[in-house]
Amino acid sequence: MHYVYLLRSVDHPDRTYIGLTADLQARLRSHNEGA
Repeated sequence: MHYVYLLRSVDHPDRTYIGLTADLQARLRSHNEGA
């Protein structure tokens, strides 16, 4: 299964990140680590 995600930055609320991933938890972890 694949997921489409939309993330809004807490530090920069004008920034939105949109993507597609098969592993949502890993992608969120990677995003939060700065990848």
